[in-house]
Amino acid sequence: MATVANFVIPRDVEPTSTSLTLPAVLSSARQARNFTAESLRLWGEDEEFIDAAVLIVCELATNAIRHGARPRTPYGHEQGPDSVIALRLALEPDVLHIEVRDGSAILPVQRTAGRDEDCGRGMAIIAALAECWTCGLDADGGKWVRATLARPGR
Repeated sequence: MATVANFVIPRDVEPTSTSLTLPAVLSSARQARNFTAESLRLWGEDEEFIDAAVLIVCELATNAIRHGARPRTPYGHEQGPDSVIALRLALEPDVLHIEVRDGSAILPVQRTAGRDEDCGRGMAIIAALAECWTCGLDADGGKWVRATLARPGR
């Protein structure tokens, strides 16, 4: 089953934030990247800034899909096909706030991946690009992870 998320970014007002909810499948990371790039281009941001934001979004979305959006039963089975992740971008004069929410209460931990490991670098990449990142538990269940990216020349 292929699920496609359609998104529309208003062009008639100067937006300060936008959001997108996606199914928790790996192809959604690509949709999150495209949504971020299109939003930031419409807001007039430069390509270097967009590239950094897209990389942060990709890492956050991929982590949410792989590790957070599909809670496990005590027997290790995935619960339901309706798991989602939510992406929110909030542009302020000096920074871009990026937030991804998922259904897991397990908070991310930055770790050091070995040279031969395929995973384990996402939070380190975010830490290298962002001014800061933080995470917390959502009162309604699940968690949020936020990164703040400084806007160039501001």
